[in-house]
Amino acid sequence: MGTMANVGRFLRTLALFGAVAFGFGLLPNQASPLVRGGNVTFIADGNPADPPRIVGDFNGWEGGRMTPSADGRTYTLQVALEPAARIEYLVAYRDRFVLDPGNPLTVPAPAGPPRSELRMPDYVSPPPLAEARAHGSVDDLPFVSRTGDRRRLRVYTPASPFRAAVTVYMYDGDIFVGPLGVPSMLDSLIEHAHMPPAVVVFIDAVDRHDDFEPGAALRAILLDEIVPEIERRYAGARAHRAMIGLSRSTVGALDACVRTPVAFDACALVAPAVPRRLFDRLAPPSGAPKFIIETGTYDIPLVDDARALRDELMQRGASVEYHESPEGHNHTAFRARLPSVLMTLFP
Repeated sequence: MGTMANVGRFLRTLALFGAVAFGFGLLPNQASPLVRGGNVTFIADGNPADPPRIVGDFNGWEGGRMTPSADGRTYTLQVALEPAARIEYLVAYRDRFVLDPGNPLTVPAPAGPPRSELRMPDYVSPPPLAEARAHGSVDDLPFVSRTGDRRRLRVYTPASPFRAAVTVYMYDGDIFVGPLGVPSMLDSLIEHAHMPPAVVVFIDAVDRHDDFEPGAALRAILLDEIVPEIERRYAGARAHRAMIGLSRSTVGALDACVRTPVAFDACALVAPAVPRRLFDRLAPPSGAPKFIIETGTYDIPLVDDARALRDELMQRGASVEYHESPEGHNHTAFRARLPSVLMTLFP
């Protein structure tokens, strides 16, 4: 029995690599997935008692059921993806998630172990930002609100001799500073004149649900206390302002931008998670800022609401710049999109 099993595995491996001769796209040392044009075939070992599933960006991490081979040892899933797509995925079994053993490409996950990565044939990696010779500083600013709200604020100021001309407020500051590496992006973009010198205020969440609800206490704290404090401390911080939210915090960012006595020039929503039931509560008045929506085709199911939000804002007369990349909801995609978002805030 052991010999027959080894023969079966050898034949399956031979079949996988034989696909190359028929025009399937494979990287060196890659046996799965098989790519032909826009059609992708995922392959995984398994058995009827514990069949594998593919969970990833393209199915909202819900899991795509795989078709077993005649002997029940090999399973396949066929999907159609955009030619320039980049997606992240895992092979799921009943009690575990694993990397695709046939795919050498992996990327870090926001939490937990890494994920397998699929780059379709027309995918082009974003060009690296030019190296900055001077680096700005990121300083902790102790903050306690009048109501006793304590949260971490960090403030980026550009390196000398750049004098700040704009201010950007970012919710989910811990994510932007840490895994997304925004301070180094700012160094490069400012030094090479792709955006104006900026004071950037990173505001950490205490509770990502309560902080970013429409009308949450954080909105009043931001507008009545944080913004005046920043503008008192930093020269040039009053001239032009922008707001950025990420995923869940886009609800709070949108709320702050449209229900405010403070004038914002732009409001950027990265991978927005704004449900349609909130649209009426977040409707912009006349004189609203420019909106920048950056989302992903495989940010499922959030992309449908992002498209609907774009349409809703435009119907209400707002200025909207909308961009949709063939990627999912993950840090690798966010890092790729952020430089263009930062450059678009203040053309």
